[in-house]
Amino acid sequence: MAKCKNLSLALLITTLLMMIALPVSAQDEEYQVSWRRLYGYGEGINVRGQLSISIKGDVHQVAAVEFFIDDELMTLVEEAPFSFQFHTDQYGFGLRLLRARVTLHDGREETTAAVHLNFITPEAEKRILALIFGGLGAILLFSLAIYGLVLALGNKRRPRQSGEPGKPGSYGLSGAAICPRCGRPFPRHIWGINMIVGKFDRCEHCGKWSITRRATPQELSAAEEALLPSQETTAEEKPVLRGTKNSLDDTRYVDKI
Repeated sequence: MAKCKNLSLALLITTLLMMIALPVSAQDEEYQVSWRRLYGYGEGINVRGQLSISIKGDVHQVAAVEFFIDDELMTLVEEAPFSFQFHTDQYGFGLRLLRARVTLHDGREETTAAVHLNFITPEAEKRILALIFGGLGAILLFSLAIYGLVLALGNKRRPRQSGEPGKPGSYGLSGAAICPRCGRPFPRHIWGINMIVGKFDRCEHCGKWSITRRATPQELSAAEEALLPSQETTAEEKPVLRGTKNSLDDTRYVDKI
């Protein structure tokens, strides 16, 4: 009795394994149409340009492949890798169905499932690209405007500290440059044109345009210190009032006269 139960259990396990293996074998024998864009536009099923179609599966069992577009024969390929290249403009515009009929070496034939692609016109491609690049440009300009506004508000609320030598002023996130014409430091602007050797920017003091680079803190300190009046000049220009007290006292006698 125990042997019968073991035999029945073994048959049940064998049957289950066969049921699991059969769908896998059937799936391995199926072929599918595969495509890729060599160049041109592509977004989802909307494509335009040079395409390449081929089949996915065991190509060693394949003798020939017929590629169809909307049930119209495109080409017959009898050599591996069983692929075909074409331009979408050759087959009109709109929704197209691509499929393949695979002939095996044993004479069997299999037809693949259809692949849906939408061949767009050159005008539609231009409109789509214009929308894409226009949207990217608008986003970039908006980002630059927000950055400039934040930078301007930050500089307005934070006064520059250039009163003492060695303490350069705050020129914002972009830093500062030293004008080669007037020698005064000024904040670098976001609208300046980036060149290979520096940025073509306008000095806020003299109004001249020149190619400058971002100055180091040491260079800014030296430039700001050079603009400050020297202590000797200040001492010479300061008027000295001598004998003021004695002069005021002498006026008493003059008034009595």
